Amino acid sequence: MRTKTFFDLLLFKTEANLRTEVSRYYLNYLWWVIEPVLTMGVFYIVFGIFMNRGTDHFVGFLLAGLTFWNWFMRSVNNASSSIMGGQGLMQQVAIPKVFFPLEVVLRDCFKLLFSLSLLLLFLIFYPTPVSLTWFALPILMAVQFLLVLGSATLFAALVPFVPDLKFIIATVLHLMFFGSGVFFDIDKMVLPEHLFIIYLNPMAGLLKAYRQILLYDTWPDWFYLVKVFVFALLLLAFSLWLIFRYDHIYPRVCQQ
Repeated sequence: MRTKTFFDLLLFKTEANLRTEVSRYYLNYLWWVIEPVLTMGVFYIVFGIFMNRGTDHFVGFLLAGLTFWNWFMRSVNNASSSIMGGQGLMQQVAIPKVFFPLEVVLRDCFKLLFSLSLLLLFLIFYPTPVSLTWFALPILMAVQFLLVLGSATLFAALVPFVPDLKFIIATVLHLMFFGSGVFFDIDKMVLPEHLFIIYLNPMAGLLKAYRQILLYDTWPDWFYLVKVFVFALLLLAFSLWLIFRYDHIYPRVCQQ
């Protein structure tokens, strides 16, 4: 398949799936705004009003963590079964199987823009500074995009061979969720001798970096981000090698 045809089909499939998703509901595209607003509202009431977590600007702290964690979690979770779900299309068209996780990641990135817009709008009126450090946001998102794409592609490549892996993925994502500091400040809650282990989880460091630039007018740890960037590139390279290595096998495996 030619490169231009591949990307034309990718954009068409992404748009078609987005349209199909929203056509099931009466409010259509409004749900992409309503859902994050409701989620943010629930956490604001529970954690911002009824609970005192002892963290500065906790509501913004929590919403920033949730926004970028949900991007990672949903993309990886949704993409893990994408090749198996694309069985019908791969039987009709000789298409590189990387198409399927990539389409899921692009679709979730598009939906992220709505949550991100709401988060930034909230932070503009929140009692935290809007500063030059916000210009680092695209860099952090680019690093996370590589991490998301590499993780999503890896699991998408493996699940057709071991379908039960989906349950392990869900467990790993839960473990990463609680170990990423979505609800708490890792540097304050975790013993110093364990911090190294916690920051082996790249999402823990990325969430900290997002909060530094958006809430605390502080530049992130660039050296740490470079390490996450290199790790994400290596993960993506391995995932692409794996999925192209078994590209011709997936149609047969998914039929079993």
